[in-house]
Amino acid sequence: MSAEHILKLHPRNIAALRRGRDPQEALRTILGNPVSTRLESGVGNCFPGLECDLRNLERRFFPHVEVDISDQAIHLVAVDALAVAEDKEIDDACRAVYAELSDDLRAGQSWTVKEMAGRFGELGEQRLDIGTLKAPSIGEGRRPPDAWVAVRMLTEGSPVELILQRVDDGRELTLRGNRLRYLDDGGALAPVFVPGELTQSLCSPWTHDFRDCGCFYWASNHPDIALTPAIGAEGADPASEQDVWVVWERSDRTGQPRPASNERPRRFEMDHYEINGAWEALNFVIESRELTGPYLATGPKAVPALASQEELEASLHYAAGVELGVMLEYLTAMYSLRDSAGLELPLRDDVRAATAEILRIAIGEMRHLRAVNDLLRSIQGPARFKPALRVATHVPSIKEGEFRAIQARPATLDVIDDFIAVEAPSTSVDGLYAPVLAYLERYGTDEQVQAVRSIMFEGDDHYETFSAIREWLGRHQERDYLRAVTLTPPPNDNEAGAILRHRYAELLAALYKGYVVGMPTGAPWVNGARAFMLAPDGFDGAAKAVAAQGFLAIFSPPDGDPRFEPITPPTVAQRLA
Repeated sequence: MSAEHILKLHPRNIAALRRGRDPQEALRTILGNPVSTRLESGVGNCFPGLECDLRNLERRFFPHVEVDISDQAIHLVAVDALAVAEDKEIDDACRAVYAELSDDLRAGQSWTVKEMAGRFGELGEQRLDIGTLKAPSIGEGRRPPDAWVAVRMLTEGSPVELILQRVDDGRELTLRGNRLRYLDDGGALAPVFVPGELTQSLCSPWTHDFRDCGCFYWASNHPDIALTPAIGAEGADPASEQDVWVVWERSDRTGQPRPASNERPRRFEMDHYEINGAWEALNFVIESRELTGPYLATGPKAVPALASQEELEASLHYAAGVELGVMLEYLTAMYSLRDSAGLELPLRDDVRAATAEILRIAIGEMRHLRAVNDLLRSIQGPARFKPALRVATHVPSIKEGEFRAIQARPATLDVIDDFIAVEAPSTSVDGLYAPVLAYLERYGTDEQVQAVRSIMFEGDDHYETFSAIREWLGRHQERDYLRAVTLTPPPNDNEAGAILRHRYAELLAALYKGYVVGMPTGAPWVNGARAFMLAPDGFDGAAKAVAAQGFLAIFSPPDGDPRFEPITPPTVAQRLA
């Protein structure tokens, strides 16, 4: 809540930074932490035992109160009296209710939510008796099946009425307010959430599962395999091979570890109770390598901040063009892959995985495009803001100060290598945002800084994913996984190509309309554009029709529309890339 506490830990996430120290002092990256430890990249979902429990978001659904939710009960836990005192929009009646609830809770009294009225998403306006909710929920006029689903379905920002009941004597009080949002305008977790709140209901990691739950269940600091310790690290063998993957939970901790393999790996690992007794023998893993001595990391390369808001806006317009440009490059490469359905194993699985992952990354670039536009809107204000949807003609190269042209190309291994270079941490696209971040850390808001950091950190995930795609496709000949060895754009008079150009123009127009009015008003256009992008009778279907004819699916901006004409790298981007 709002009470001040003496912090004994050094906070490094957005919720903790708001309460612990000046966020401007925070590092851009936390050295040694893999990208999977960040909230936006983690496994985190609604199941205890993973990295966060999203059910905790609903504990703060109503202004200035904290609740615990079970299937048929909502218990009041706390009232933020300081926040109530600072809220000038609360009327005297509600202020008095908050005061009585706060006094009662401090005195040990218990209160529950007896009834809740509001708009429950697709179920419409309803008044619910919380204690009578039960599954199944079917048919006309159906109600949410339990209290948590009911709270989850409440429309953000919509009016909510709570009838609260004191447990000992049945006394009732009424509170009215608007459903709170999970995120702030910059896309960061809303300030109402306190450090550790999303993980407070998780179980403690059960050590046995370090060996039984697979590589992708735990975060990368609990891997199945890891690289051998680095030369020079305390206890490392200088003669050891430095890039050999070994079993992390190996039972033999003496001498040179044997390389990891698929050969009955369990017999080389500690058993369950051996781990309980010797867990401290397992080495820390940082940057995929076992650590046996102090970690000596080099900090991120310092970059100069932009000189003015004018340079900031120019850089962000160009950054949006880069996000759009690489998204289109990725989609062209994806549509050049063969349909996996008619392929033999293992080619079928590799092509299917590559297709799915490239599409996931392209959708991620679409989110980045929106994030940059939201950032521009927050800087310029609604009156001056114009959406940035002009595709870049060139993107930064991995070599400092150099650029390469945006090109529509099939997914050859050389092209995948280019994609890896584009997404490489601290270079290319990631490096493009570094001076933007440096400027906002000085002059921007906390939310603006977190929005840029999120884009940069997600680039790490894209880099690792393209590296994996390179490995999958690299096991095969290009002629085996591409639709054709030589692919060219469709002729100008090709009907499928014309349809694709028209649908791409429709996609841009929908995004422009959604961005220009802003969120949440623009959500129907932005969500519609995302659905249209993936629809068989929309953007995706048109691109597949072009690819099925043996052509490259290319995406040309509409002629003569200044909103979408290509953008060249600004002078500032060339100077600081």
